[in-house]
Amino acid sequence: MSLLDEQVALLKGRLGGLPHAVEADEILHTIWIDDVHNSTAIEGNTMTRAQVEDLVERGRASAGLIENLEVKGYADAADWVYRHAPDYDRVPVAVVSEVHKLAVNLAWDLEPPATRDQPGAWRKAPVAVRSVKVSVPAAIPSDLDAWSESTRTLGESHPVVHAAIHHAWFERIHPFADGNGRVGRLLLNFMLIQRGYPPAVIAKGQRPRYLRALGLADEGNPNPLGEVVARAVSGVLTRFLIPNLAGAAKLVPLAALASQGPYPVQYLRLLVFQGKLRAVRDGHLWLSSRKWLDDYIATRDPRGGGPKRGIGRRATARKRRAPKSRP
Repeated sequence: MSLLDEQVALLKGRLGGLPHAVEADEILHTIWIDDVHNSTAIEGNTMTRAQVEDLVERGRASAGLIENLEVKGYADAADWVYRHAPDYDRVPVAVVSEVHKLAVNLAWDLEPPATRDQPGAWRKAPVAVRSVKVSVPAAIPSDLDAWSESTRTLGESHPVVHAAIHHAWFERIHPFADGNGRVGRLLLNFMLIQRGYPPAVIAKGQRPRYLRALGLADEGNPNPLGEVVARAVSGVLTRFLIPNLAGAAKLVPLAALASQGPYPVQYLRLLVFQGKLRAVRDGHLWLSSRKWLDDYIATRDPRGGGPKRGIGRRATARKRRAPKSRP
């Protein structure tokens, strides 16, 4: 977690912190689209990222009606979470209800659950979730109260582990007839943003690992889930926030520099160790800048023959060529 903490400290200290208004910030807007696409895809939604973006940005529907409504509902709920999470010192039960209402209201208006539960209302019937023992309906209000109060203080937990523990705990309560996974990830991000961390975008390709980690958390080991969440947060930092908030001259971690190309982070590290790319050490992080990378690129011969030596080298090379024989 120390590497992630240094990335977050860089975000807060040098880059102005995390923006909150999706419509006012292009970077957060991109993260929001990624979050909407991946979180709904984890639940089985088949819309592509391009379709999701077309729907939530331009209102163009290109998939089945229910899938469109699920995506639009999640987008509205995520926007609300990003905007309002910093206003609270915990996750009130009323917020849990509001987030669920925003996430499922559109789809449930068209296709309500068989139980006839209402958006934002606790489920009235027992459910079976794998081998996990979830809360019985009568216990949901008191279980959520205890969960909500526990979100207030970190104790000795790292903020990411704290959020992961409460994410798994929420899923065990399973307070709604449907939508618990989406709401749980939205509340996970609510807790992260409260502590100054970016939202965790868990990629749909990580679904098996994420579900295994949730299962291990149910058995009392939250560390694998904490690692999944930490990697998701770090991915948001290195792919979106740090490289885009930093100007060409600002120092950023090599992973953030690599996210904008043209070299992978392993090659950038090699260049640093070879003394070819300027960089400075800050804790566990090597920091460089777009300008310094451009300076390195400018020293390379575009034909792949090594560093440029100036006009004199090319002129000498021309002199050494054998003259063409005349017919």
